[in-house]
Amino acid sequence: MSQLYKAQDILIEAIARCTQQGLDLKLVFVGDGQYRPMLEQQAAALGVGDRCQFLGQLTTGSVVREQLDRADLFVLPSRQEGLPRAMIEAMARGLPCLGSTVGGMPELLPSEDLVPPVDVLALVSKIQEMVNDPARLSRMSERNLARAQDYREDCICDRRTAFYKTLRKQTESWLSQRKG
Repeated sequence: MSQLYKAQDILIEAIARCTQQGLDLKLVFVGDGQYRPMLEQQAAALGVGDRCQFLGQLTTGSVVREQLDRADLFVLPSRQEGLPRAMIEAMARGLPCLGSTVGGMPELLPSEDLVPPVDVLALVSKIQEMVNDPARLSRMSERNLARAQDYREDCICDRRTAFYKTLRKQTESWLSQRKG
């Protein structure tokens, strides 16, 4: 948790509001950083300190996968993002995912699984929708597992190679036009 661009503070606030409305939720954070004490204090101040578990930095991929396999929903309400590897890993474990409309998340998830960044009320509403609809979670799980296959190393390698070949061809063409 070296940056708050993942919006952990927004997620804690959303979980607090969800539990106030009767949802029985537990939030597990994987990772560590300078903001962890602040986030732990925020959770305690909002009355969800006992519902928020801060695991810190996990040492191996297998331990991370164990945590993903225990989860019912992966939530990444980032303020900014690239193509979130953590979300792809969650999708590859068959987890339903909820994200924000920033960076590469709209490439990974359909619009009904996205919320605007820093919108606590939208996040609360979407979490409630999802946890109250087991059939939807099941459909999301199947879809995410299939979508994650597009990001396997062999698929990415093929796309990367095709991109580089196209780039090389266009560069050679451009260079020959400049010379001529």
